[in-house]
Amino acid sequence: KEQGHYVIAADLHLPLYSNTAADKFHIADLRNQLKVESIITPGIDEIYQLAADMGGAGYVFVGTHDADIMHNSVTINLNVLESVRKFNDFLGKNITKIFYSGSACMYPEHNQLDPDNPDCREESAYPANPDSEYGWEKLRVVDFC
Repeated sequence: KEQGHYVIAADLHLPLYSNTAADKFHIADLRNQLKVESIITPGIDEIYQLAADMGGAGYVFVGTHDADIMHNSVTINLNVLESVRKFNDFLGKNITKIFYSGSACMYPEHNQLDPDNPDCREESAYPANPDSEYGWEKLRVVDFC
């Protein structure tokens, strides 16, 4: 946005702590394929897919939501990819720049134990041992892309 780009954003709700800087903001559940397809429209050149099922430490690290975290986040990622594929095929467009964010959670847990010296180099991601299912999902995205 600061570089003069037109920004379209989507989330389950409006930002809670500040106003959105997006030019257009969709309140949408990206687990719904049709919602994602309605957001990806002509004129889009790049996609920055930052969405994930992330409910804070009390949600992620308790172990009772692991399957939901994996399912919801992977569903969002697949919906974005499938929507781009359909968009490109139908309109003859070629959105090829899709950014998927990683997370420090994808790195082996032992790399994160020293808060003053975390080892988050890309080559340190394997052997895999993320600290949560959220981390496993982010690791899968990196492998896929």
